[in-house]
Amino acid sequence: MRIVLAALLLTACSPATEAPLPAESPATEISAAASPARDSCKDIAALAAAMTEPEPFTSLRSGLESNGQFATAVSPSAATCTFAKMEALGPDGGDVHVANCLVFSSGMLDREANAPKAKAAFDAARADLDRCLPKDWTSRDGSQADANATEVMIYESAADEKRSMDASSYLYPVELRKEWSEGDRANPPGWRVTLNFQKEIAARPAPDQQ
Repeated sequence: MRIVLAALLLTACSPATEAPLPAESPATEISAAASPARDSCKDIAALAAAMTEPEPFTSLRSGLESNGQFATAVSPSAATCTFAKMEALGPDGGDVHVANCLVFSSGMLDREANAPKAKAAFDAARADLDRCLPKDWTSRDGSQADANATEVMIYESAADEKRSMDASSYLYPVELRKEWSEGDRANPPGWRVTLNFQKEIAARPAPDQQ
């Protein structure tokens, strides 16, 4: 049975410096509208290209490693991004390299008032991906009908689509997600729009199998 792995499994790579907001705290937002203008196409192209490096995203790291994550200067759709490496998600899998980008975040208050802002941030990031990813990439809707109004867009290159047909496990290469989160140890509650570029490196065979 083929296992499909989505970015939802990789929330441990989200920025861990944020703490849950208490009920009386005002809502906070991170969005493209509050950031200076930037060339999203340049950053999206850089991330797509860096996925093919022997160790994905190495060339885009800036600064020293902290808590297992590297900062980066790239900022697709004015997002704040970090790079991280996770251990294999299965017994036959390889290391997973993730560029985790926070496009929009709101506080736990005013859920209804912040919903249109989250939607606008999602739509703007989607438009950037549609416009800026290489021509051989395609998109498909991975949205789920649930109470948290999750919207998901999945992006794949032609090579990824071909590989997914035979792979025993498959990690979506690019996933854009909008959802309401109740919060966890790494992230505060509220609306979140996240963009993940993800690459699993095939595990090397044991010496006696080579």
